[in-house]
Amino acid sequence: MRLNRDGFTLVEVMIVIAIIAVIAAIAIPSILASQRSSNERNTAASLKTLASAEADFRENDRDWNKVNDFWTANVAGLYTMTSAATAGAKAGEEIKLIELSMAAADTDPAFPAAAGENLALSNFVIGSTAKAGYWYMALLTDSTLTSAEATYKQDTGGTPDMGSVHNLDKFGFLAYPDAQAAGKNVFIVNESNTIFRSATSGAVKPKGVALPPGILTQTEYLSWPDANTMKLRWSKLD
Repeated sequence: MRLNRDGFTLVEVMIVIAIIAVIAAIAIPSILASQRSSNERNTAASLKTLASAEADFRENDRDWNKVNDFWTANVAGLYTMTSAATAGAKAGEEIKLIELSMAAADTDPAFPAAAGENLALSNFVIGSTAKAGYWYMALLTDSTLTSAEATYKQDTGGTPDMGSVHNLDKFGFLAYPDAQAAGKNVFIVNESNTIFRSATSGAVKPKGVALPPGILTQTEYLSWPDANTMKLRWSKLD
């Protein structure tokens, strides 16, 4: 056999392929795990931003309805709402308390008109997309309460009357992964500004190709958990 030759033998090629396969088998899971961790850190930071936006919205009466209340209709409204100080929503007057990328990641396709003071998300972005692999939604109820006050979306009697889109004291948001490859945890935050996470046991996003995906079908993700559920299934994010 000649020592100096062009090209590789079949055995040599197979050895190289085997080495590449071993390296890929080791590296790819690590890369995916690193991406999931990055997505989840981004999501936790985004939920903190949502909580800060709500505090600003309420304290400064950003929609000018003459009531210090939280916005609870959806996520996107914290970007698209305008001030009722000038009648009727107008482009350029949106409050922009959150990033547009977060508003575009609102899983709820419903549009709360809020007495004509809200602008459609389509004025600012074409289509919806997950933010760093996660979708966001406004929770519907607070399971720690047993009365009508448990509903987050309430009419607080402001002027103008914007309907059931506010709450005087409470709000709740949830973020869930677009796919299991994007993240392994669901996150929640409320007016306490503390983030909690819960490991997923399977796909969370509603089935289908619609964007945004729509409200979740798993009832356990629609409400702020009661004390017992919080203790069993959720952990505080450090």
